Amino acid sequence: MSPVPVARPFRSAPRLLFAALLTFIGLGASQAATFRVDDSGTLVSQPVAPMRWKQLVPGRGADHSVEARLMVAVRLHLVPWLNQPVRLYMGLAPVHSDPVQASWRTQGRLLAGSVRSGARTLVYDGTVSTALLEETMELVLTTDGRALVSPQTLHFHFEIDAP
Repeated sequence: MSPVPVARPFRSAPRLLFAALLTFIGLGASQAATFRVDDSGTLVSQPVAPMRWKQLVPGRGADHSVEARLMVAVRLHLVPWLNQPVRLYMGLAPVHSDPVQASWRTQGRLLAGSVRSGARTLVYDGTVSTALLEETMELVLTTDGRALVSPQTLHFHFEIDAP
């Protein structure tokens, strides 16, 4: 997964726009046994996702979180690892503002979970049995609405640790 721009919050507005331009990219190898997975076939339901306050009127001591929900049709090309045991991770690149939390539910081919910007999390541990792994994710992006000062782009990606 990739880019997600973030819009600045309006103090008087009850909601915030989080321009969520997600682009999934697959690159070459990054470390000795860690490889980027080709996810060029992955599609995001909406390139710009509106962020909404979790509480309608955040105030002193209140929850200042904003969130956006979107669907992602994941398509991972796994031919190089066919019939091999692997650990597959979803990563989210660091951001220049407060951390962003991404959490998701799946249909079961990948593990449900969450990841903070600047980290990665396990989504599959087992033997690759198909050349193309397809999954649908319901993705929720969350961050502190007070910290959104300019548009940002989130960069998601998939990595495999293989023996």
